Amino acid sequence: MDLFIWIFLGVTFLCWCGGWMMFLRLLPVPEFEAGALLPGLKISVIIPARNEEENLARLLPSLQQQEFAPHEIIVVDDHSTDRTGEVARSYGANVVDGKALPEGWHGKPWACQQGAGVAKGDWLLFLDADTVMEREGLLRIGGLSKEENCAHSICPYHRIEKRYEELSVFFNVIMLLGMNAFTFKGPAAAGIGLFGQAMFVSRRNYVLVGGHERVKREVLENFHLSRHFTAAGVACRCYLGKGTLSMRMFPGGCRDLVAGWSKGFVSGADNTPRSALAGISVWLSGLIMAMIALTFLPLADSDARLAIVVLYLLGVLQSLFVFKHAGNFSVLNALFFPIGLVFYQAVFFRALRRKKSGGQIQWKGRDVG
Repeated sequence: MDLFIWIFLGVTFLCWCGGWMMFLRLLPVPEFEAGALLPGLKISVIIPARNEEENLARLLPSLQQQEFAPHEIIVVDDHSTDRTGEVARSYGANVVDGKALPEGWHGKPWACQQGAGVAKGDWLLFLDADTVMEREGLLRIGGLSKEENCAHSICPYHRIEKRYEELSVFFNVIMLLGMNAFTFKGPAAAGIGLFGQAMFVSRRNYVLVGGHERVKREVLENFHLSRHFTAAGVACRCYLGKGTLSMRMFPGGCRDLVAGWSKGFVSGADNTPRSALAGISVWLSGLIMAMIALTFLPLADSDARLAIVVLYLLGVLQSLFVFKHAGNFSVLNALFFPIGLVFYQAVFFRALRRKKSGGQIQWKGRDVG
């Protein structure tokens, strides 16, 4: 039994070491000076919005307060039943009343396509309505335009306000790692994706790949757009949003949280590069094995007990490191990481089972997969 425990602990430690390979190069959006921006840079901000009156009341003021102002702000009102259009107009946004959803399209790609169709800027910034631009955020994003032959995307820093929102932590982190952009290979990694919350791309490159029409049937349009950009010779770049862009996800309660993460994670797993899936699996396996090792405490000798405790604490420190890059998650979330990990596994496998049985996941009144 002692030999089995030590082998188990050895494998756990190797998984812990392997996990670091997935987030060795966590990269924020670089700081930038206003005078260094490209002359005449015009950014059109495009916001697809369906029943987003509360979120727009936070996002639009944050865009108005920027040191570097956008050329225009376009809100595509996707058949909202609340005051989305009215709120957007009150903040001076150009509101596009969304046309009927054509057959074969999902709602978000269709809204983005309509917004891009009326945009006048040389660069397009697609933003989810539940984001908030930090004080110098648009200046930092504008600085990315110096790499013109790239499609840039940003994962917003997740700001937690209520306890149940802590349950998003593993979804958040796995979303980060699934882009395959922050591994030890950095931008040289294969199959780098794009985050769906914020994408910044030149109009020329957007038109080059056919815009959102190329991904009109996809739930996770960002994953598929990244492949079209790569095939067209346009590099994909990913950044962390701390200091640039933040978000608060699913303020409506735990039910919204479960539905929101369910709608994309199964499709996301299908589209994540195999190397990223392997790395994520190694990292999660290390944490799961550290949890299981705690059950060996009554059976282990004193040296093995010490090793079990040390391994668990190493898992806590590793979790704390990556959690803090993703959002303002509590230290307790890392200390008791098994809670968040079990919740993640339960929601993921529930969504997987539902998809295999032919069930539909609804989001904002529409079937999304």
